[in-house]
Amino acid sequence: MKDPIIITNPALCHDCYCCVRNCNVKAIRVKDGQAQIVPELCIVCGTCVRVCPQKAKGVRSARPDVLDAMRQQKRVIASVAPSGPACFDIASFSQMESALKALGFSAAEETAVGAEIVAIAHREYMEKAPQHRPLITSACPVVVNLIVQYYPDLIPHLAPIVSPMIAHGRLLAKKYGPDAFIVFIGPCIAKKQEILENSIEGVVHAAMTFRGLEEWLGEAKITFPPPPLRKQNGDGHAEETLLPEKARLFPLEGGLLGTAHMSTDILGEGMVVASGIDACQEALNDIRIGTLNAGLVELLACKGGCVNGPRQADNAGGISLARQKILRFHSARQPGLQVPREEWPALERTLEDQKVAVPEFSEEQIREVLHNVNKYTPDDELNCGACGYSSCREKAVATLRGMAEMTMCIPYMRRRSESLRQVVMDVTPDSIIIVDHAMKIQDMSPSTERLFNCALKDMAGQPLSALFPTLEDFIQVRDTGRPIIGKVCRLTENIFVEQTIVRVEKQSLVVAILRDITERAKEREKFNALRVETLDKTREVVGKQMRVAHQIAKLLGETTAESKMIVTHLAKLLEEEGAQ
Repeated sequence: MKDPIIITNPALCHDCYCCVRNCNVKAIRVKDGQAQIVPELCIVCGTCVRVCPQKAKGVRSARPDVLDAMRQQKRVIASVAPSGPACFDIASFSQMESALKALGFSAAEETAVGAEIVAIAHREYMEKAPQHRPLITSACPVVVNLIVQYYPDLIPHLAPIVSPMIAHGRLLAKKYGPDAFIVFIGPCIAKKQEILENSIEGVVHAAMTFRGLEEWLGEAKITFPPPPLRKQNGDGHAEETLLPEKARLFPLEGGLLGTAHMSTDILGEGMVVASGIDACQEALNDIRIGTLNAGLVELLACKGGCVNGPRQADNAGGISLARQKILRFHSARQPGLQVPREEWPALERTLEDQKVAVPEFSEEQIREVLHNVNKYTPDDELNCGACGYSSCREKAVATLRGMAEMTMCIPYMRRRSESLRQVVMDVTPDSIIIVDHAMKIQDMSPSTERLFNCALKDMAGQPLSALFPTLEDFIQVRDTGRPIIGKVCRLTENIFVEQTIVRVEKQSLVVAILRDITERAKEREKFNALRVETLDKTREVVGKQMRVAHQIAKLLGETTAESKMIVTHLAKLLEEEGAQ
C-alpha cells in the first residue's frame, strides 16, 4: 500500500463531501463522517486539497528531509520547475538561486533543462514508433497515474519517457556527483509520489512545493534580490546574445509541443492539447474507442497547465495572469538550456498496470442498499449528487465497497430528520413553538395550534407578540443564552402555562416548550377561594361561640353573686340563732 501524500486532519473534516464530489476517480473513503484518501486509488491530483472548505486536507512536507540533508552537510541541489516565475516575482533565475542559497542550498538550476530534452525525446519517439499513435505525453505525473490506474489498456499509447524532473535530476547527479541530495521544487503534489516509483526511485530525493518554499522563505525572512543589470553594447542598448528558450514555456498548455518545435496550432489536426482532468478523461475515452486521430496528445491534469498547479504559492491573479508572467520571463534573455546530445541521461521508463480490482455486486445487493435509504423506484433515485456520487446507484455500489456511508444521502437524512421532528411535534402533549432571532414564528406543534386556537400556515412568519402578551422572557434567553426552566405564566385570561425557553446555539433560534396548566391553575383558584370562604365561616362560628361564652359567663356571674348573698344571709341568721 502506498503511503499517503495527502493527509486529512480529522478535527477539521466535517462531512461536507466536497472532496468526494470533486474527486474524478472517487479515491476518498468516508467513514464515521470523516473523508480519508485511499492511497492505492488516488492519482494525487490535489483537487481535494484545493476544494476543501475547512482546509482539512494537508500535504506531507519535504522540508524536514531537506533540513536533515543540510545538517549532514550534503550538497543539496535544487531543481526549480519552470512555473516558478508565475509564483514568485522574479525576472531572472539568478534571483531564485540567490534566495535558495540563502536557505542553505548548495546550488539551484532550472528544471526547464530537463524539459528541453524530454520534449525532443517525445517528438523522436512519435516519429520512430507510429504504431503507438496517438502518443500520450508522460510529463504530467497525474496523467501517468490516471492511465496506469484507470486506463491500463492505454499504456501502449503512453510515451515511456521520464518527466523533466527525473531527466534533470539525472543530469544534476552527473554534474554534482552521486552523493548530491537533489530536491525538486514546483507546484505539483504528485511529484512527491513520482520520486518514489520503483523504476526511478532515488533519482530525486525530495519534492517540495512552491507553497512550502514560500513559507520557508517567509519564516527565514529571506527576500529575492533585485534582478541583475543587463549588459549593454556600444550603442547603449541591451545586448541580445541569446534567444529565449521555449522550454521555459513548458508549464503552459502546448508547452511540450512548443519546446519540441512541433506545431502548436490549436486548429491543427495532428496535435491535441487538453488540460484539466475532465478534458484528459474525455481524450482518453476517445483514444480508447478509437475516435481520436492525432500524432501526439499532450495531456495536463491542471487546467491551464502547471502554472495552475495545486500548490502554487499564494499570489494574486488566476491562470491568465500566471501565463503572462511565464511569457514575460520567457521573453527576457535568460541563460541557454541546451544540453549536448552526448550528455543526455537515460530517458526511458517502465510503465506497469496498477489498476485496483473493483468487486462486482449483484442487482439484489444494490437494491437492498437503495431500499435502506427509502429508494424503491426509479423516481425515488434523485441522482442529486449531494453525496459526491453522480447517481444513487453509484453511491450504493460505493457503500457496498466500504467507500461511502448510508448517512451521506442528504435527501434521505433530511426526510428522516423531518419525519423524526414531525413525530416529536405530533405526539408531544406539550406545546412547542420555535421563533427566529427576530422573534418571528418559524414552527409550532399541533398542540400549540390547539392551545392558541390557530393554524401554523397562518402564523408562520408572524411576530410572536401575536400569541404572547410579553416577550421579555424570550428576549432574555435570546440575548443571554441562559434558559428559563418551568416558569409559570398567564398568557391570557383563560390560559396558564409552565414555560421552558432555550436558545438553539449557532442557529439563531429560540424554542419554547409550554405545558398547559390552565385546569390545574383553575383548580388552585377554586381551592384558594374555598379556603378563604372556609376561613370566613370559621371566623364567624368562632365569633358566635365567643359571644355565647360571654353570655354564659355573665349569667354564671350573676347567679354566683346571688348565691353568695343568700349563703351569707343564711350564715348570719344561723349565727344569730346560736347566740340566743
